[in-house]
Amino acid sequence: MKLDLEDTAPEALPVSGVERAVRLVTLAGAGVAALLVLIVFAVGADCVFMRYVLGTAVTFSDELNGFIVVAMVALGAGEVLLRGEHFGVDLLTERAGPRTQWLVDIWGMIGVILVAAAVLYSAVLMVRFSYDFGIYSEGYLGVQMWIPQGFLLLGMVILILAAIARIVTLLSVRRPC
Repeated sequence: MKLDLEDTAPEALPVSGVERAVRLVTLAGAGVAALLVLIVFAVGADCVFMRYVLGTAVTFSDELNGFIVVAMVALGAGEVLLRGEHFGVDLLTERAGPRTQWLVDIWGMIGVILVAAAVLYSAVLMVRFSYDFGIYSEGYLGVQMWIPQGFLLLGMVILILAAIARIVTLLSVRRPC
């Protein structure tokens, strides 16, 4: 039996030059997020080894993994958006015509920008407050809180860039006839 990958591969949709450029940023964020997944795995494996083999508890792992998970989600969101892998409800739009689907896509990206901008604004205030007052985490790590909070800020910037780039693509390359 021969498997022909050309028949089973989905057709690549055209993208704008802006989206290709922003894709480098989103891929960098996703790459860091992938490395963070490995770190979470290593910390978890170390905790299991320390607790069940050596009989010693690792006290900082839950706090560290919590910070890392937030960073993973924030840094990977832009790439997930450009790949079209976010959860979506398309019960009505899948039956709509190409122009309606195109309009829904644009409005969806505007919605992403608005929500991410609100989170970004809050993140800027949060990071500034934590930095100005020298706030540290209350757990065993005692890390300055602006550091893990900064990943949320960075992730929202990446997400906004990705949504803007997708709008440019929709307006310039994927405009329905």
